[in-house]
Amino acid sequence: MSNSEFDPFAGRSTPDSGRVVETDRVALWCHDDGADGEPVLMVGGFTAGHFAFDHARPYLRDHRLITWEPRGLGRSACPDPAAEPYSVAMWAEDLRALMDALDLERAHVWAVGFGSYIGHRFAAQYPERVGAYVTYTDVWARDPQKGYPQIWEVYSAIVRNFGTTGFGGRVLANVFDVSDVPWFGAWEASNIEDVLHPETVDATVGYCLTEADVRDDLAGIQAPTLVLQGDRTWDGRTIDPAEDPSLQLMVERVANIETKLIPDAHPGYVAVQKPAEFATGAREFLERHPLG
Repeated sequence: MSNSEFDPFAGRSTPDSGRVVETDRVALWCHDDGADGEPVLMVGGFTAGHFAFDHARPYLRDHRLITWEPRGLGRSACPDPAAEPYSVAMWAEDLRALMDALDLERAHVWAVGFGSYIGHRFAAQYPERVGAYVTYTDVWARDPQKGYPQIWEVYSAIVRNFGTTGFGGRVLANVFDVSDVPWFGAWEASNIEDVLHPETVDATVGYCLTEADVRDDLAGIQAPTLVLQGDRTWDGRTIDPAEDPSLQLMVERVANIETKLIPDAHPGYVAVQKPAEFATGAREFLERHPLG
């Protein structure tokens, strides 16, 4: 089926299909499909959120898939960041608390987009709780290849002037546009309306685009790790892996690492462009590294 015929909202994991879990730290929304297979904790980005994994679900039916929303996003609690600033450290501890609340001693972790900041920190801090780790190259906000601080200047201005719903959501969807996917704009605008809150955008998206830095965590990641992403840059150019600073840093510092670059795909939204290849790459890696 072509992209023009594909319905991106079919099988959507709506907030009502999940539940809010009271952890020992904060209330967190999660969606647990309850399957019998090995658990996979799926850490989404901060605009598409957990919806980024919806298109991968049909290809991982032999696993128990658990998505969630970090504090400050979606239906999870949104404490005032002025009282306690949000951070990668905070979100990683929240993930630990969610695992405890779900009685999960160990799980695979699959992180995409800004969720990779959380995944890197969690995998380094709690190596005994991570089986295999599938991730992306969000390592530090100041990576010159990505230009995140410049993106935040535009993004924050849109939020201040138009909010995150309606017209504001539609404009924000174009900031991280995937131009060769005709339905991307409507899909991403819907995600933004469900995931982002104007009062916490600075503390979530803004923080990830300007401050987040987990470079020092990379050497502590012990789990078998797969970097899974498209082979293009944000502006559509093909990536030379040798010129990708964050990828090279991960290859140098993570002890047990593999890379899989999917051809002709956006680096972060490969889940949208090529869901079968994206999910199959993750599934095959997880199958080679069972929890045991």
